[in-house]
Amino acid sequence: MTDTSEMPEGPDNPEPVRDEEAFHIPDDLARALTEFAAVEQLSRGEAICLVLREYLRAKGYLKGAATA
Repeated sequence: MTDTSEMPEGPDNPEPVRDEEAFHIPDDLARALTEFAAVEQLSRGEAICLVLREYLRAKGYLKGAATA
């Protein structure tokens, strides 16, 4: 479940750089995320954003009203 997209080489980027979203989600988390997204009727990306938003809000890193 790893996104292997890379930024192309260029004058400002001499070596390929992994995109920020290129990270590995362990299998147990991927299964839980898939189940969560299905139950909540969300896309995988929406589910990831929801989980991150709520976690960051609970930890005090994200302020303001919740957005849909």
